[in-house]
Amino acid sequence: MAKDELTNENIEYVRKGFEKKYADNLKKNDVYDKRDVDRFKDSDDYVKTFIRGKERLDEAVDLVHESLKWRLEWHINDLTEDSFERWVWDKGALFFHNTDKDGHKILTIRVCLHKKDPQTLPIIKRLFSYHLEQHFKETPHEQVVIMFDMQDAGLSHLDMDLVKYVINSFKYYYPCMLAYMLIFEMPWILNAAWKVIKTWLSAEAAAKIKFVTRSDIQAYINKDQLVERMGGTDKFKYKYVPSASRTEGDGSATVNSAARKRVTFADQDPAVFKSISVDKEDINTNSNAKESKPLTLNLSPSNLRSPRTSPSPMARKQHRDENSFIGRLLTVSPAEELEFNVDENGRESYDIISLTNTLPYAVAYKVKTTSPEKYRVRPSSGVVKAGTCTEVYVYLQAGYQNSTIQKDKFLIMGMDVTDDSTTVSELWKIVPRDSIMEHRLRCVYTSSKGSPDTPTKEIPLSMPEQVARMSKQMDELVTSNNRLEQRVQWLVWSQILMLFAVITAIVAMYFYETSAGGRYGSCVSSLF
Repeated sequence: MAKDELTNENIEYVRKGFEKKYADNLKKNDVYDKRDVDRFKDSDDYVKTFIRGKERLDEAVDLVHESLKWRLEWHINDLTEDSFERWVWDKGALFFHNTDKDGHKILTIRVCLHKKDPQTLPIIKRLFSYHLEQHFKETPHEQVVIMFDMQDAGLSHLDMDLVKYVINSFKYYYPCMLAYMLIFEMPWILNAAWKVIKTWLSAEAAAKIKFVTRSDIQAYINKDQLVERMGGTDKFKYKYVPSASRTEGDGSATVNSAARKRVTFADQDPAVFKSISVDKEDINTNSNAKESKPLTLNLSPSNLRSPRTSPSPMARKQHRDENSFIGRLLTVSPAEELEFNVDENGRESYDIISLTNTLPYAVAYKVKTTSPEKYRVRPSSGVVKAGTCTEVYVYLQAGYQNSTIQKDKFLIMGMDVTDDSTTVSELWKIVPRDSIMEHRLRCVYTSSKGSPDTPTKEIPLSMPEQVARMSKQMDELVTSNNRLEQRVQWLVWSQILMLFAVITAIVAMYFYETSAGGRYGSCVSSLF
């Protein structure tokens, strides 16, 4: 949506809506940065950057809160070029360079130059935020293209936590900045990882992800704007040139800001934001890994399911987690219906509602149904902490396992918990209805013939559990590959040494036989 289509009424609606809904936070000094609050009050252009459409003004009110809260926690307004050590810039893993066919600036992320490392991840996130903020200050209404350059990337380079941070940056903190995201030359081994990543996205956001190769990338970027390794004619080679304001360890400073090029991924964990110092050598040093046997890694989505039970014949859809409703406060999976599969043995049937909170604060929830006599819901209410997932089990009680359940409905309610002085139960009573997120699910009845040994239903892993399992499997595979490479090198050297020994033995035998033959000839000559 063009920003000039927004009216003053739209802007004032968002501004007053934020001031009313988050009035208590505005009275405190530790929730928002005063500089951001003042800009929000004074600048209509700044308010526009949170509005995705005229019909999404209430969403914009919450995005303002989430963005301003994050900006204070990460000290975004205080980030400068000097916030990062020189090796971070020299690495060349993230930088702005060239534009696409529509004139959008391209922020390139060289994935192969990033190694998954918990010690450096905060720095990388922080740097990514710095790049976005610099672009935002210069051209707040201009969108950017994110280029994930996957050439030469492998399992050890893919950091799911970093990818999720990039996605959340455009989902909450800079909601109108992303034009689209290009995934260039993604290795086949990472396909399963991207299937998991897509579950974090709404349908609108997923449509902005484009998978491209050398053969079709020019549909988005002209040849003269592509570097040679991507099939273009641009001979660009990254080299960091400090801005005139940057001071090095010896107090030196160099060149102007117009000439500088940006690098590496970036961001920072608030807990270690103020003082981070990691030596360059630490980046390339592998953490101590436990011995593990060589393994074959199956990254298919089905392998990410819990091994607790086997899938039932009529069980849930294979890609349940891809079918999610992304609400204002919670992501609800499944998105539309609960499936109760009943076999002839009369076992108790159930389904699971996964509630994922990707916000930086806790969210309370309630689960209600139109037929409470038929179902047991455990737990029926609670709080989903920031960045976590809660599973709600819905059991269909015996005696109600028939097709009439298709008339039943479930209501998922969500409410943000930002007031620590009031209990959750009291908040449900006083919070305005328009501040509560609601989502409805219908029930579906299926039946199947079974035997006493027939398993009922698989229990799917939540998205955070999937990410954790995949990360662990990737780490194990990387460790195994490193061990295999070491063994191959040892084998090669062993063969070289053995070959050298054989050649030495042959040469020695040759000279020995030659010398012995000479002595034998001398003895024969002396006899005659």
